[in-house]
Amino acid sequence: MAEARFKVNPATVEKYLAGVDYPANRQDLIDRARMNNADRDVMDTLDGLPDQTYHSPIDVSKAMAGSGFGSRRRTPAGEGAGPAPERGGENAPIGRTTAVSVAEVQRYLRGMHYPAGISGVISQAQKNNAPGDVLDILNRIRDREFRSAADVSKALGEVM
Repeated sequence: MAEARFKVNPATVEKYLAGVDYPANRQDLIDRARMNNADRDVMDTLDGLPDQTYHSPIDVSKAMAGSGFGSRRRTPAGEGAGPAPERGGENAPIGRTTAVSVAEVQRYLRGMHYPAGISGVISQAQKNNAPGDVLDILNRIRDREFRSAADVSKALGEVM
């Protein structure tokens, strides 16, 4: 697969998407980021996303991960686009401190009730059978009140 186009992480992009009324299409995301004075790297990232409907910031993160965010993404011959392997594996970004993506961590937070502190977030991940590398990342987040999945994504951007 070609070299990735993205120079920013999902948490940075999400910061410039504040105020998006989901569901939103790619142009809606671009327009909101422009209104929020996003820099060129963020705008290029949004421009490189698939033209589809996004229902939440998590969808944007997933689209970034699926497009090879932050690295060269390797897909074995004959393998179609699908979810990343359970623990990062071959589709994991290169050059990051971990093989786990923000989207993968968010997958283990399904059913999370906000607001919550970090102990509640970790507890939900454990209930969803998160692997050790996901729990390790969550344990590196500074405790604070998380009011949404977006808040958790921002905190993940600080430690990943």
